[in-house]
Amino acid sequence: MSTTIYKADASPPARTVLMIADLLGIKYNGYDINPILREQDTPDMTKKNPMRTIPFIEDDGFCLGDSHAIILYLLDKYGKPEHSYLYPTDKQKRATINQRLFFDCGILFPYLRTIMALTYTGRLTELSKSMIRNIESGYRMLDTYLSDSMYLADDVMTLADLSVFTTMSTLHGLVPIDSTKYPKLMNWFINMSEKEICKKINQPGAEQHVAGLNALMENNKINQKSKL
Repeated sequence: MSTTIYKADASPPARTVLMIADLLGIKYNGYDINPILREQDTPDMTKKNPMRTIPFIEDDGFCLGDSHAIILYLLDKYGKPEHSYLYPTDKQKRATINQRLFFDCGILFPYLRTIMALTYTGRLTELSKSMIRNIESGYRMLDTYLSDSMYLADDVMTLADLSVFTTMSTLHGLVPIDSTKYPKLMNWFINMSEKEICKKINQPGAEQHVAGLNALMENNKINQKSKL
């Protein structure tokens, strides 16, 4: 059996997959891809993952893209009874986890992806008011989701928390969570940040991602000024 995770450590979705793989004890080969150089666009990579996104996996010849689909697949295939807290069988809890995952891929991460795309292509020098407003809207929804439980879908950490946390780690670095406006979200973020799995895998990549985006925005600003 052979599992390869195609990833970039700075990528929030890749960090999610790497944390789940670690929690499940999966022995995998890590294959680094530079998304800025569009290394995922080669014919071989595109054949394996037509979405041309990071991360994607190759598991015994089976290829799968999208971090949310990947973590569900990995848990289904490699999870043991002691991992059931990540995706419990209770139908309502599972539905809530699914909804939070869909929130991450459909609402929260697209806010970040817009910033990334404009920054990497040299067009963004600083976050616009609308970008900040969208991010704040995401924070407000997450704070509300945390009204009835310690974590996003349960009173224990689930797949939803790990997936949202990687996105939030970069967003928080760009637009810090206001603990006065969003106290429950801030408490959740601090709690997640203190978990060993997050310190080990998420934190280094998140710091790299935030620093890289800020540096590129500054560079874009200099380049745009030089053209005036």
